[in-house]
Amino acid sequence: MSRGDEDPDGTGYVEETLQGVPIVRGYRAPQYYTSDAEEMRTRFNVPTFDAEAFGQREGAAVSGVYPDMLLHVEDPAAEGVPSTVNSPKASLTMVEAPKGSGKSTLIDQWAAYQMEENDERIVRNGRQQSSDWRRVADWATIWLPEGVEVNGRWLEATDAAPPDPEEIARAVRYYEDVGDLVEQLQDYPRGTYNVVYPDPFFRGCEQALARADTTVKQPEFVPKSEPDPTPATHWWFGFLAERVLNGLRVDADGQRNWMTVHLDEFGMFAPESAPGGAEGHYTYECVKIMADIAKESRSAGCSLIGYTHNEEDVHNHWLKEFDYWAELANGERSNRTVKSEAPKPFRDIPMNHDLLSSRPRGYGLVYNGSRFSEFRWTDLGYPLGLPEFQFRLGVPESVTVSSEANGTMLTEQISVATDESGSPTLLQEYRAAGGAVHELRVLAPGSGVIDVSGERPEVIEALASPYEGAFPEQPVDETESAFHIVYERSDGVSLVAAKIPKAAALATNSEVPADD
Repeated sequence: MSRGDEDPDGTGYVEETLQGVPIVRGYRAPQYYTSDAEEMRTRFNVPTFDAEAFGQREGAAVSGVYPDMLLHVEDPAAEGVPSTVNSPKASLTMVEAPKGSGKSTLIDQWAAYQMEENDERIVRNGRQQSSDWRRVADWATIWLPEGVEVNGRWLEATDAAPPDPEEIARAVRYYEDVGDLVEQLQDYPRGTYNVVYPDPFFRGCEQALARADTTVKQPEFVPKSEPDPTPATHWWFGFLAERVLNGLRVDADGQRNWMTVHLDEFGMFAPESAPGGAEGHYTYECVKIMADIAKESRSAGCSLIGYTHNEEDVHNHWLKEFDYWAELANGERSNRTVKSEAPKPFRDIPMNHDLLSSRPRGYGLVYNGSRFSEFRWTDLGYPLGLPEFQFRLGVPESVTVSSEANGTMLTEQISVATDESGSPTLLQEYRAAGGAVHELRVLAPGSGVIDVSGERPEVIEALASPYEGAFPEQPVDETESAFHIVYERSDGVSLVAAKIPKAAALATNSEVPADD
């Protein structure tokens, strides 16, 4: 139920959606329920997205480039794909948003469109200095790192108790490291809005970046519990690397695993003056690695939209990999009309007319290397009854989760791949003799047994698939946070047939506040 809103028909507004029911209640919602995105649009009077309205026509500043940027498809020639969408897979977009241009409003409207049109998971960076996402808090899931203190405070005068994540968002989830977060997000309902706060311990970040082939010194991350810690923004390098290089490209149900990451204040992540080495917290090395990872992100289905006030804030190594550029109007600044001023990847597109300086807030211009479109968005406003707030993450005085897992399997939290009805598809759990026997067994007509009663999964009877695919010769894949039982479909796509989380070791640290 939405805070401060009436619910005259008793439908459980916000909770009773296709995404809300499985998140809040743990079971599948009826198919006639509306989606989160539809409720968001209804609440804020946002029109449906009409991709065909941006078909190129003479004398108008429109072309298919706008829907091409927002919509992600596997095959542009497939039935039902709008004619204005020609670029398959994911996309990288930089948004140059001067102050007062409505950037935060645009983020939420684009997110709603992508949730609805692409059925994808949206990730927005949670910043400890602001709560710009609070407009959509009723549909948001907050993701917090385990073992940290979360201190909330209101930025407006109020007699209310300090803000609590559980009371502000629809759901709160916790993650152990970047690998665990990516895995949980992949299992989370599609079409959801997720606000992620970085881990001050940077668990899993070094390992994630080490998967890249970039020939630079391996970045190191210093947790907040130690002197001269790594800036919290660097955590996003690890998350993006993990999602692109180690995430699933196709979900367990065979559908594309689309995700768009919206990173506000992008100049903080990849400044043009990025220093290198330990003294510079390996910022330059991280930027170089991300420039290479960007080449893989499109195929991995992971889109990135970065928002900055000025192009000069962003390092050219990463900037040159972006596919689209957007400029927002604020009633003052014009769009770039001189070729030498245009962003380096887009200097071949002719833009000799000022389209933005006379436009009020709510107008934008988006282009790629050959086309451009003018677009508009809605003034969504802010919700009454939810003042601006901050969530500050810090290292607690007592117990925190360390950067290494101790390897103990959490067999009470085993999850197996299931179909739409919730029935196991490849493996089923079996227990006997008061817990002395604990196994994963392949469903008939397949065969095979994996013992999970010891320190790690052990194949004690060869695995034979019940379908056309096969279990690999070494079906157990170990990550920092879990053991995976891997299955390979006949089309070459690898699936996780079962996941067994690991327990994490504990350590003691003094309290150190995390930065933004």
